[in-house]
Amino acid sequence: MSALLRVLVILASLSVLANTVAAAVPQRSDEALRKLFVEAEAALQRKDRQGFERRLAELRDYPLHPYLVHAELDARLSSASMAEVDRFLRDHEGSLLADRLRSAWLDRLAREKRWREFLAYQTNDASPAAACLRRRALLETGQRDQALEDLDAFWLTGRSLPNACDPVFDAWRKSGRLTADLAWGRFRLALEQSQTALAGFLRRDLPAAERAWADRWLELHHDPERLSQVKWDARAHAMAGTALTHGLVRLSRRDPALAAQIWDARGAGFRLTPQDRAVVEREIALRLAVRGHPDALGRLEKLPAQAFDAQLRQWQVRAGLAAQDWSAVAAAVAAMDDQTRSEEGWRYWQARALEASGHAASARELFAQVADERNFYGFLAADRLGRPYRIAHRATNPAVWRVEILEQKPGMRRARELLHLGRTTEARREWDYVLRQLDAADMEAAALLAAIWGWHDRAIFTAARARQFDDIDLRFPIAHENLVRTEASRQGLNPAWPFAILRQESAFMQDARSSAGALGLMQLMPATGRAMARHVGLSVSNPRELLDPARNIRIGTYYLRRNLDEFEGHAMLATAAYNAGAARVRSWLPTDGEVPADVWAELIPFGETREYVRRVFAYKVLYELRLSRDPTPLSVNMAPVAVRGSIGQARTAHLEALSDPGNAAICDAPGYAEGPCS
Repeated sequence: MSALLRVLVILASLSVLANTVAAAVPQRSDEALRKLFVEAEAALQRKDRQGFERRLAELRDYPLHPYLVHAELDARLSSASMAEVDRFLRDHEGSLLADRLRSAWLDRLAREKRWREFLAYQTNDASPAAACLRRRALLETGQRDQALEDLDAFWLTGRSLPNACDPVFDAWRKSGRLTADLAWGRFRLALEQSQTALAGFLRRDLPAAERAWADRWLELHHDPERLSQVKWDARAHAMAGTALTHGLVRLSRRDPALAAQIWDARGAGFRLTPQDRAVVEREIALRLAVRGHPDALGRLEKLPAQAFDAQLRQWQVRAGLAAQDWSAVAAAVAAMDDQTRSEEGWRYWQARALEASGHAASARELFAQVADERNFYGFLAADRLGRPYRIAHRATNPAVWRVEILEQKPGMRRARELLHLGRTTEARREWDYVLRQLDAADMEAAALLAAIWGWHDRAIFTAARARQFDDIDLRFPIAHENLVRTEASRQGLNPAWPFAILRQESAFMQDARSSAGALGLMQLMPATGRAMARHVGLSVSNPRELLDPARNIRIGTYYLRRNLDEFEGHAMLATAAYNAGAARVRSWLPTDGEVPADVWAELIPFGETREYVRRVFAYKVLYELRLSRDPTPLSVNMAPVAVRGSIGQARTAHLEALSDPGNAAICDAPGYAEGPCS
């Protein structure tokens, strides 16, 4: 018998033995292990040491066993020994829990002023608090120069720094390194970020003779309209010109028309430097364009070429659109830098300008290029050419073995168990921690793994990180389908539309909470949720109730329908209102006449809402495909935007034009339930 054959026989024998032993030992089900884990946590909470340790021993091979060990050690960290901490860090090196324990341990060492030990455990954590504690430890262990090294750059921030930084900056001040220039520099940064309380605190770092000028600057920040009465100019003090420029920029953002008026009347008398004058003139022109002011285009055209960056050129295009000056649109696009001009949105507007100028052949050629893109502009271009949309779906297809290996990583196993226990926040932390360690190929596998688990938000975000943008099934999942279909039908909506809203709002993250306080799958503000709930036979007594998918989708879909009715059946306006609120959308309506829908969408003054409308309209097309429906042409929902009260008439006329014999197929588009074809 060969050596290889003997090895194979031994391995086979060991396998049979292992299976026999495993069969003889009762195995707990996954649900039983999860129940035992929760019981162990409860035992620890009520200080039932014996009950905790018994369950802990039974869970030794359970993926969340480290969570119990960590919880027990963390609960008594104030009395834990260094050896116990070292053991946990060694056993769980490279894990989220190890990082968490090390951070808590460092906090304890800092509180107890055990600075040498602190330096032994500190890592490359770049957070301001960690950086300041590290510098404090260096200071306390006699490494003063290293502690204060490069502190100038750290100081220059417009945000408050943690209290842990105070001893370091006190030492820095005493060493004479805080100059008047540095004090003014941070004061300026604080006001630029509207941190007025911080600016008031920083005033003390200025020389006493300088503080009156800090007060004048603060006054201009709070009340920039005072610029019409200011008696001093830029020559009065080294910071006077900077303060005046700050006030003019701030006024431009608050009331650009008033800023333009004051600048035209008094600008020369302020005696600003050429650089500051350029900043003010650029800001006034930009903000007039954002507000859709009729003077914007003229002011932009007077600016020198060096005043323009990508943002200002884009608003020059929009100012041309607002004026319906297609030659100005074409000139502004032509003046863009190559990278910006190559973006499909600006190529679309270049084609529209060519078309409006009578250059039909050139326009069609450019539209054809844009129509290759799978997005809002690509679909608009395809509609103008009468072409089907190019979707170009390509499935993510990582090697099976790669997915299987990834699934067995300890962090992934912990993430999945936490997900099963309904602890999605903690599960996401584990997932994201693992992702930081993956290469591109493993990232693709992770996106597919999340989809297999039904964890749609992680699948979407991970696919984006892996740059797998062509997998439509992965990026646009059909989740909560029965709920969405039922509520869409109840409200008379194409289900692809609320699906698109849901995908954009939360990416199917059921417990999503925005910084503004919006909750759940369709991101409802609590006040909106309460107000809308009664219209669908529900009540909301606690904002957390909006995290329930059934409740959230029912209220959100009704709210979408309500906005549609508010804007006389205009889906683009209703979509914008879902994001920005109906009152703002009403303020963006034309004061007379009509505006083409694509132009109106481009002129939305909020960047977030502009992008929101584009994405929802594109996502609706993709969800129609996912729901096995033929896509509704975007042109169906692109009626001209008219003054309030005339929106419905403009929409009816638009649909009548589309329903002419040459456009008869429009009437059969999915979800088209209103208008002259109905």
